[in-house]
Amino acid sequence: MMNLPWKLNILGIHLFCAFALNGEKVSPAKPNVLFIICDDLNDWILHPNDHPKVKTPNMDKLCKKGVSFTNAHVVTPVCGPSRKILMSGLYPHTFNSYQFKDWEKESVLQNCVPLSQHFCNNGYNSYGTGKLFHEGKAGDFWTDYGIGVDYGPWILDKRGKPEWVHPKLYATWKDKIRYRDFSYGPLSDIPVWNHNNSPRNAGKDGWHYKNGKPFRYISQDDRDLMPDEHSAAYAVKILQQKHDKPFFLGVGFVRPHTPLFAPKKYFDLYPLESIALPPYLKDDLDDCADALKKRWLWSFEKFAKIKKGGAWKEWVQAYMACVTFVDDQLGTVLDALEQSPYAKNTIIVFTSDHGYHLGEKGAMQKWHLWEESTRVPFIVYQPKAKGNGTACDHPVTSVDLYPTLADLCSLPMDPNTGHSSLPLDGHSLRPFLQNPHTTEWSGPSVAFMALGKSSKDSKGWALEPHRSVRSKHFRYTLCQNGEEELYDHRTDPHEWRNLADHPEYRKDKAELKAAIIKITQKKLDTRKTEQL
Repeated sequence: MMNLPWKLNILGIHLFCAFALNGEKVSPAKPNVLFIICDDLNDWILHPNDHPKVKTPNMDKLCKKGVSFTNAHVVTPVCGPSRKILMSGLYPHTFNSYQFKDWEKESVLQNCVPLSQHFCNNGYNSYGTGKLFHEGKAGDFWTDYGIGVDYGPWILDKRGKPEWVHPKLYATWKDKIRYRDFSYGPLSDIPVWNHNNSPRNAGKDGWHYKNGKPFRYISQDDRDLMPDEHSAAYAVKILQQKHDKPFFLGVGFVRPHTPLFAPKKYFDLYPLESIALPPYLKDDLDDCADALKKRWLWSFEKFAKIKKGGAWKEWVQAYMACVTFVDDQLGTVLDALEQSPYAKNTIIVFTSDHGYHLGEKGAMQKWHLWEESTRVPFIVYQPKAKGNGTACDHPVTSVDLYPTLADLCSLPMDPNTGHSSLPLDGHSLRPFLQNPHTTEWSGPSVAFMALGKSSKDSKGWALEPHRSVRSKHFRYTLCQNGEEELYDHRTDPHEWRNLADHPEYRKDKAELKAAIIKITQKKLDTRKTEQL
């Protein structure tokens, strides 16, 4: 498979997927798959206690339709690495990377079959749009991705390149913060640079797409489509077509990834005076592991600046506006499926690449091994599954998606045979789809997570990453330097009290540490690699 020409035209890849089996017909009884993933969507759509109430009618409806895994986590809460894990069905310690390297540049993954390609190899047509792997990289060449990945609309700098920060915010932040994660606002705030007093990089007025093409905005009802709306339209087009083979359709929405721009009507749903801020404890980090407090300091600094600048509520408002905006796009796709001939024979999966802090733990971003970074929505609808309409609280992770879909669609469970020969690390969630309360499945009793770090010991051997597991009741984290954290979610859902040094939890901690060791014992020899 990996001998396919790397620079093969994208549409040509679509044709390859469609005719990979020389026109062989596949029984229409095989289910179709609609896979939808959002970017930076945290667990607020599950409406946790003490959190702002975000309006997500379509996500709520899907939760009630399928099985909602309420204790689902990503293995690595970082965009690119998380998507490689999801699309490969492999733990990062299996393919020896926690980094942003593209799929085709990973020595192990070069010989592994991505999820969408596994469907192509077994009689499916594979389609996709938006962000499924990572920004059009890391494997996106396997399917027809329509418009590609665009976080816009954008402001352009003087070179005609996308600028991250809205001119309106320069006055607030005094030009000290120059990064996309500080930009937010309704589309009605059309960017206009004060060219006499603007920063040196001030560029063209108005909104633009990533490619520099102007984004026309007259009013909420008279404007160009945002990238996610283009992706939804592409999915609708595919669902309206006649298919003589089963299909895999991937839809990657970029919201609520920053910059947090959306039509004004979504901001109007959340008046600032009505917004309740997420749970926050002033001295929350005092008993946390130093290794975790020192990791990704920028996210703590960012929140401190937002809080000090009085913009916390504005930021929460913008995030929720973008969540509701993407919920509408989800509704567009689900309505199209419901009106199509494929509604009764299509598996639906909805999830996110990781969570997102909006002030919890004093952080603003992902990149952490706390609940807000790792917990994600994870909903699976299989037509006629007995568990539909029920929640499952068993710990599961994103590595379980690949084997689940392969199992539900009767695809080979060993996709890498003849290539890397690596078995999938995840486990099929089929038992939970039939009985969300079952204790009988082949997977572990905990969800495993890890964050790598490029460092070595005195002998030049690569060190283990920070590792964490989440059981039904606990989160336990073992840091690279040996520090530990333990939280009891029965009494501490916000992870405010580190119990790692409390003797009464010694047994629980030992069991969770053993679970980490058991999961990570199957891996390549990290001592021979240049970095984790």
